[in-house]
Amino acid sequence: MKNLIFTGIILSLIAAAACRKDNVIKTEGVNLKFSTDTVFLDTVFNTVGSSTYTLKVYNPESEKVVVDNIRLENQSSCYRLNINGKAGNNLSNIEILPQDSIYIFIEITAGSCSTPEMVYEDRILFENKGTQQDVRLVSLVWDAKFHYPNKFLISGTGPNSVFIPYSIIDCNTTWRRGERHVIYGYAVVDEGCELIIEPDVEVYFHNNSGLWVFNGGRLKVAEGASTGIGDSVLFTSDRLEPSYENIPGQWGGVLGGIFIDDSARCIINNAVIKNSENAIRLDSAQFPDQLTITNSYILNSSRTGIFGGFGSVKAENLVVANSGYYSLFCYGGNYEFLHCTFANYWTQSTRTVPAVYLTNYFDFREEDGSNLRVVRPLQKAYFGNCIVYGNNPQELGIEKDDAGILNYQFNHALLKLDRDEEDRGFDVTGPSFTSPVVNRDPGFVDVDQNQYDLTETSQAIDQGNGQDALQVNLDLKGRVRNIDGDPDLGAFEYQK
Repeated sequence: MKNLIFTGIILSLIAAAACRKDNVIKTEGVNLKFSTDTVFLDTVFNTVGSSTYTLKVYNPESEKVVVDNIRLENQSSCYRLNINGKAGNNLSNIEILPQDSIYIFIEITAGSCSTPEMVYEDRILFENKGTQQDVRLVSLVWDAKFHYPNKFLISGTGPNSVFIPYSIIDCNTTWRRGERHVIYGYAVVDEGCELIIEPDVEVYFHNNSGLWVFNGGRLKVAEGASTGIGDSVLFTSDRLEPSYENIPGQWGGVLGGIFIDDSARCIINNAVIKNSENAIRLDSAQFPDQLTITNSYILNSSRTGIFGGFGSVKAENLVVANSGYYSLFCYGGNYEFLHCTFANYWTQSTRTVPAVYLTNYFDFREEDGSNLRVVRPLQKAYFGNCIVYGNNPQELGIEKDDAGILNYQFNHALLKLDRDEEDRGFDVTGPSFTSPVVNRDPGFVDVDQNQYDLTETSQAIDQGNGQDALQVNLDLKGRVRNIDGDPDLGAFEYQK
């Protein structure tokens, strides 16, 4: 008797399982629910694949649905689909369990259909027992010129060797206004050659990529263009998604982002250089005009904004902001900065070094573990009407080896220094400092948004010297300096 009862229970459970809603198929059309009615895929270049985007398709019914067909409307679409784990742009009989969902993964490679620059659109069509629905796909496609490496250099030996892929830019080339260039590896301006980049050009770099101005090469970026008119040249990462817009460290390989080598000469004007590792690196300058940089921004460098290894720099109306280590590192060389703002409010990791660091020596560790100190003279580091500030207790560091020269001068500058004068490492009452403004609020508009204009409460207003201002009579936005008496410190002149 007990066996009969037990058998009856088992049969009842089997019968109940056979009647589960999961096994009942809806025979009528169903209005599926979607996570969005339009999938906006972020801007892509015309030959590079996008990131993957997701569409969730939900069955609101209490019965299983078999979708007759899911496909792209355009049979030769630039988009690619993966429907619930199966790759394909046209699939049939897709099951969705009751009150459950499937995922459709979407990508685009615009070059696969030779699309010119445009807004590219398509639709995902859903057909189910006579019910038809669709979800729009929209993406902006940019035309661009690509520079792929076809050579490589191996630097060093053994486990410490570094592989550097590169391509050589055609000699005496001009990148024209409105063009976009995408660089993989290093694009090299070769010896005896010149690259001219006109205003309104955008240069995008893949991971570990950069621009290398080789010994004897020349680079001219927006030379002579007026400041404040919006014709800037952009140097940034090739990740175009909005979530990557201000992520540091996306480009710039072992040599740096823009590497200016030896006897190379560069003029950079009206530039925005952002989201690199080391934005600009200079090495072993042979001429005083190795780099002239004016009316420009260097933003969000994961390591250093400008790294000068015995470099030569003349800068005016320059903002260097938010670096993981230094905004400016000067190891020997010759430097002049007029009306520049060094603002380091880095928050993405602990930063233990100052925004601006001046030294005439560098300590290396040899392969055998021994230490080696190399001294290189810092012949000149002049800062006229500048701001050096940030979120560390001290944002200016100066260290000297007495075996070499270290000459520096701060002529009217707003400085963030340790409040304990004995811990600063230098004396601001000495001859190397003229009228310093110490630990006073620069009153920037919004450091979180990289806006370093001055507010009306700024302690940098009217604190500059007129002689340096006469050399830089317009500020970074093209506004006239010295119209209200003494000029303001930094790259921006306050105006109501």
